[in-house]
Amino acid sequence: MSDYKKYLHVERLDTDECEGLLSNDRVFVTAKVDGSNGCVFWSEQTGKMMAGSRNFVLSDDEDNAFFHAWVNSDADEARLLRAYCESHPRRIVYGEWMGRDRFVGAFKNYDKVSLGTLIIFDVYDADAEGYLDEEQWRAELAECGLEPYFVKLLAVLDHPSIEDVVAVAKANDFLLEGTGLVGEGVVCKAPGWRNRFGRVAYGKIVLDEFKKQRRRAQAKADANVEAAIVDAYLTDAELSKTVAKVCALANAERFDSESRKMMGMLASMCWKDLLAECPNWVKRMKNPTVDFGKLSGLCAARVKEFVGGGRP
Repeated sequence: MSDYKKYLHVERLDTDECEGLLSNDRVFVTAKVDGSNGCVFWSEQTGKMMAGSRNFVLSDDEDNAFFHAWVNSDADEARLLRAYCESHPRRIVYGEWMGRDRFVGAFKNYDKVSLGTLIIFDVYDADAEGYLDEEQWRAELAECGLEPYFVKLLAVLDHPSIEDVVAVAKANDFLLEGTGLVGEGVVCKAPGWRNRFGRVAYGKIVLDEFKKQRRRAQAKADANVEAAIVDAYLTDAELSKTVAKVCALANAERFDSESRKMMGMLASMCWKDLLAECPNWVKRMKNPTVDFGKLSGLCAARVKEFVGGGRP
């Protein structure tokens, strides 16, 4: 039996955590999909497959955009996943839950054929205490009929530059074929690689933010460093994704800015996300002196401004 394990945080490709990732012979570049993080694993105690969200195990009483209900349904992919997990009880399968009847991410223009699916992007082996190599999990799950639900492998590159990865990202039309649109970005992995801190790390590039982040990284922090941090990291794209997560957790069709519960969840999640980026903005702004009280206030104001502008 595998216990629930939260999926690793995918870092921005130009951070310390990912330094050296591109200096490998085989860098796997996959599409990045905007949905809701989910995982499935077998429980010998209950004799059934369990479902998890980004942060906790799901249940009948606490679902995430109907993902738990789907896991126990007769959907083709759900049945195949149950068979795989039962025969591999020490494995956890991770993917992006697209939503049952409507897309749960901030981006809503994906091919509707992906609704009611988990776009699989990784597998964890509890015995080895690590994620399977990209080729290994793809081959293993393909034998079980799950290949139609894999995230698209866009390229395998040899010592690529960031510009090489950006070029691949700009050609990414996974689940958008024929629309002329491009996906939100890509994720890079190098089998067996660990960063200088001894940790497994994956890197991402989000196209809508890449140029902005690069420009801001070059700019010196001005006297209003707190405002610069909020401007750089609480972008419309990030806020839209967080709003979508709140809606999914609340099983709501739309975000209600009059709801104290939803506003509280949104403000809390945005603040935690901003703090999680602390190592990055500390480095980029050359160890600035930060008034965290002011930063918290600006974060709350940015959230209110965003939801008050009719964007969600």
